[in-house]
Amino acid sequence: MSCFIHLMKTWLKEPLVHFLFLGMTLLGLHQWLGNSAGDVADVRHNIVVSQGRMRSLAEPFNRLWGRPPTQEELAGLVRDYIREEVMYREALALGLDRNDTIVRRRLAQKMTFFLEDTARLAEPTNEELRRIYDADLKRFQMPVRVSFIQVYFNRDRRGEQTTADAKRVLAELSKSGCWRMRPN
Repeated sequence: MSCFIHLMKTWLKEPLVHFLFLGMTLLGLHQWLGNSAGDVADVRHNIVVSQGRMRSLAEPFNRLWGRPPTQEELAGLVRDYIREEVMYREALALGLDRNDTIVRRRLAQKMTFFLEDTARLAEPTNEELRRIYDADLKRFQMPVRVSFIQVYFNRDRRGEQTTADAKRVLAELSKSGCWRMRPN
């Protein structure tokens, strides 16, 4: 018996035993309390059919038949939508959208339609642009930029010509537009 107690005292000092005990405790708590992460995942996988979605399902029916769908017909449209949504999500989960030429072409076609629709938006008038500009003037102001050119004339190298050379270079820069004399 004393050998067993000695063995237990030795094991209780081991960090690995502490780690295993803590892990088993956390696992037990997780099982006992339930998988809250799974509950969140279940909410994410719900399919919600809003009133707006139901209107968008009923609209093509109304155009085709010239009347709104009955409650039974609308329920059938919703059922078909949910089935399609489930199949769509499962296809994405299986990666069936990857490396598929037909899916690629369809997405490119949808993007083309989207760009054409946005290109049809009317260009704003000058009055609208002026109103937007005046409403948020700071947004359209460019930050002040300053640049300069430094030309150094070494009197030790140029001697008496230093002032004359400086005036000549200043005149050339003024003609080229790189230099503007500002009055003091």
